[in-house]
Amino acid sequence: MGIITNMVRIKKNIALVWITILLLVINSNMLIAQDVQFSQLFSDRLYLNPAYAGTDYCPRIMVSYRNQWPGVQFPYVTYSVSYDQYSEIVHGGLGIRMMKDDQGGGVFSMLNADFIYAYKVKINSNISLKLALEASIYQRSVNANDLVFADMIDSRFGVVFPNSESINIQAIFTPDFSASMLFNYKKYFFGVNVSHIPQSIVAEHNLILPMKITAHIGAAFPIIKNDSKSSSYILEPNVVYIQQQNFNMLYYGMYFD
Repeated sequence: MGIITNMVRIKKNIALVWITILLLVINSNMLIAQDVQFSQLFSDRLYLNPAYAGTDYCPRIMVSYRNQWPGVQFPYVTYSVSYDQYSEIVHGGLGIRMMKDDQGGGVFSMLNADFIYAYKVKINSNISLKLALEASIYQRSVNANDLVFADMIDSRFGVVFPNSESINIQAIFTPDFSASMLFNYKKYFFGVNVSHIPQSIVAEHNLILPMKITAHIGAAFPIIKNDSKSSSYILEPNVVYIQQQNFNMLYYGMYFD
């Protein structure tokens, strides 16, 4: 009986911790957030740099999935899908991107939609420049239905009672804007993306997304040609640097396409 009583106390303490976290999320004076990062950066090019919208001219769909720390009970899971294509009418690329990020087994979630326009400036046959603007809307929400409270726990059978707690947590919507550029010279490219301009702030909740700066440089070298004398395979070395508030990340690698 003493073991069951201790288990009830532990679960009650866990519930109190979750309630405290919820109060901090909703009512804290300042909550600093950080953007999601994918290990394969160029698999989601619109997230790396919105100026990539329309670079392939033909319609393109990209899908990404990330499961961070799959060994823990409630990992960080992120889903992303995007579509872009080039349009002669607007002389540039158009793109749309959706991403959903679940934390704590879906207790905390973020959903955002990005709308991209990338204008292309062709300087000459070897040099081109793309300038892109991205408008986004973020939705952050808390699902209190998945939390376990003390009155839901039976001392003999565990969690058996329905949740009688009434917690009204409204979703928070945040507008956001980004600007980026992509410079191409023959086989070489250089890009910069500045996200959260200015820093997105929800006044009544003081929720802040720090500005993020992404710079990348690389090249695309054809290595195999088919009978039509066009490149069949491309080797693409690249370096990416990301800075967001006090976080600095440097990626380098090579892609075979």
